[in-house]
Amino acid sequence: MKTIGFFGDSFCESRNPDSWCVLLANRLDAKIVNWGRGGASIWHTFMEFEKRINTKLVPDINIFCWTEPYRLYHPELPLAKGAVPIPGKDENIYKAADMYYVYLQNYKKDELAYKYALQYFDQHVLDKVEQTVVQMWSMRPFELSGNEIYIELKSGTFIDESMLMFAWDGVPKQEKFDINLSNHMTTKQNQEWADKIFDTIK
Repeated sequence: MKTIGFFGDSFCESRNPDSWCVLLANRLDAKIVNWGRGGASIWHTFMEFEKRINTKLVPDINIFCWTEPYRLYHPELPLAKGAVPIPGKDENIYKAADMYYVYLQNYKKDELAYKYALQYFDQHVLDKVEQTVVQMWSMRPFELSGNEIYIELKSGTFIDESMLMFAWDGVPKQEKFDINLSNHMTTKQNQEWADKIFDTIK
């Protein structure tokens, strides 16, 4: 049986039956061996895939869903500006993150680090992967800030679309995306996204 891995944030995290990840895996007759994680940064994705490479357990199909540039790396917790602390976890971690965003964060630095890191990973890591690779945006970089910068990813198949905008039917909204839906998308949208990816890699 083929294996499939999803690497990214909450847009590829849901294990519900109507999740596009589950629907796609079913259509491909593939076993899911890796999931996205809500609130994760691109650094979490890099490290997850690095472990796969080092243990020679790279899935047959690898789906990368790239998130926004401004998240901090933590091995367990989601850390982004305004992140809600998880009950029972060390609140000092969230206090430290809040202080970072208030006193130390620099958007331009975050955007440059994001762009350079993503392009390096694309051109020097993924280009050596023999298995199927598909890359897309959970959130296209900077699309909500008005400072959108074009980044072209060349390894595997690159779908230059934003799942966030797809979930919002192409119209930016002020409210946050719906955390109660599978991957922040309706059942219909999950099915349509699964169909899109299936048609790309079938």
